Amino acid sequence: MQRFAMMVILFVMSGLASAQAMTEEQLQALANDIRAEHKLVGVGAVVAFETGEMLGPVVSGQRTKGGEPIEASDAWHIGSNTKMLTALIYGRLVEQGIVDWGATLPELFPELADDMHEDWQAVTIEDLLSHRSGLQANPNMTWFLTSRNDERSLPEQRRALAEHFLTQPASGEHGTFVYSNLGVMMAGAAIEAAVSRHEDAPVSYQEVFARVLLADLPPVEQAKWGFGPPPNIEGHSRVPFLGLMPQGTGPGADNPAALGPAGTVHVALKPHAELLRDVFLISKDSALTTHLTSLPDGTNYRLGLGASTSEILGQVFGHDGSNTMNLSHVSILPDQGIVFILNTNQADKGGNEGLRAFRRELIDALMTED
Repeated sequence: MQRFAMMVILFVMSGLASAQAMTEEQLQALANDIRAEHKLVGVGAVVAFETGEMLGPVVSGQRTKGGEPIEASDAWHIGSNTKMLTALIYGRLVEQGIVDWGATLPELFPELADDMHEDWQAVTIEDLLSHRSGLQANPNMTWFLTSRNDERSLPEQRRALAEHFLTQPASGEHGTFVYSNLGVMMAGAAIEAAVSRHEDAPVSYQEVFARVLLADLPPVEQAKWGFGPPPNIEGHSRVPFLGLMPQGTGPGADNPAALGPAGTVHVALKPHAELLRDVFLISKDSALTTHLTSLPDGTNYRLGLGASTSEILGQVFGHDGSNTMNLSHVSILPDQGIVFILNTNQADKGGNEGLRAFRRELIDALMTED
């Protein structure tokens, strides 16, 4: 089956009266209620505050339908919420002087520059990461059917995609929004190319991810991050005539590994929330975070984040991720000093409706005055 990563457009929220009015016990009760009402296999949630306080993580339900209970330390698949992390990695490489914002595709792939089609000459890294490059949504069906058996390294596979698509005319118009896993895969290939040139040795996106985002963490915390299906929590999807079924933890339980920069990360709730809090709340005035969250006029999506504005909340950023078996939602409220993450291991109508209800009720609870 085709395993596309999916994004659901950010919802617009209303006011927040008291961020810490909710207790962890209330968050746990809400998770239990949402799981029961929407008949979810499992659900997890965490709320992190700029002050350093945290509600949760709380979990409810089972790792696999009818199986062991989920633990708070279990990793969840976050799907397309990987995209904001790829943009963050690139930004930190900018800070290290390895790459530049505004770099064009000929600059990102100098070895391809002579053969690159003219349609790509002005496309930048921001265009790739913001779905405005002119690339199509995904590699073709043949790629999805054959890539898991490709014996080449993941960087070689991504590089081959760059060579294939960048030597042909664009399928779309530069500057027009088309949600593109392929574009973010291309950004991952650009990261690999830049770091490999800098070090004069082959380096994979996964290696750069670990060095740039996880190097300061102790090994036990680094181990809570990974790629592909999580080791304990299984995703679930609807199978004709069989209903909701677990999809295992093997390679077929996720998108092809080469899609990694666009959507194959798994991570436990607490470290995920801590990273987003540190970047988007504690460091919200840094040059890096300012670049990540500065929207061009007339747009509502940039560098892996959807955006909306509320008169009460100010700027609100968010994103949804799915590999068609798991769902993950991130909301970032920098003006209120709040990040929250909601996950479920069930990607069907019930899973989508459950997370939407969780968002609404969580906002209502956080709005309650002390």
